[in-house]
Amino acid sequence: MGRVENVRVVLVGVQESGNVGMTARAMKNFGLRELYLVAPEADPLAEEARKFAVGAKDVLESAGIVDTLDEALADVHFVAATTARARYGYPGRILTPREAAPRLRGRAEAGERVALVFGRERSGLTNEELDRAHYVIRIPTAPDFKSLNLAQAVLILAYELFLAEPKRTEQPRPAAVGELEGFFADLEGYLLEIGFTDEKRLPHAMRRFRRIFHKAELTPGELAMLRGLVRQGRWAIERGRS
Repeated sequence: MGRVENVRVVLVGVQESGNVGMTARAMKNFGLRELYLVAPEADPLAEEARKFAVGAKDVLESAGIVDTLDEALADVHFVAATTARARYGYPGRILTPREAAPRLRGRAEAGERVALVFGRERSGLTNEELDRAHYVIRIPTAPDFKSLNLAQAVLILAYELFLAEPKRTEQPRPAAVGELEGFFADLEGYLLEIGFTDEKRLPHAMRRFRRIFHKAELTPGELAMLRGLVRQGRWAIERGRS
């Protein structure tokens, strides 16, 4: 199985207890053990969830429950998020499960923590949640019926990951998502201070900067240098005002 235990499945705002149970079963079928639930609307330990988990109650009962997506991803190095809708502005970063699986497995086997993020049954992930992702994954379906059950989507990605031949990356391990989010918070304030953008246009500007830096796959050292640059710039601004 390699090191698929480094792959974390994250369900955001799950609305049906049965889907939590079926997700746990699909994960265990293909060697995945780490499940995180972000602000679940459904009770993950309800009788329906236990019924559908069948032999995977250990995955269900050990699931981490957190309030925010940032908490679920804080120690993760690489994020792949799923969407059913067409998305633009991610050149070269929108992949099918079969395209993404070798890359994700290669990272997991290199010791990186990888997260697969799935959205709500009715509405999926928001744009802001997709902004956390290095890759966006779309599952090809028949054009006249594109809707997939949440647990089915987890099953497809888990299956492809299980069978994939790892594609090794020569790049050093990237910075953890929690560290990256700290940099993005610094950058937001800096962009406003220097007048690069305004409050109204800030979300669009930050979405583009996020995509640039996600493609760069910054190492901890590179990230520290960029944060130092932003902080030094802000210090220089303050000194100029005094």
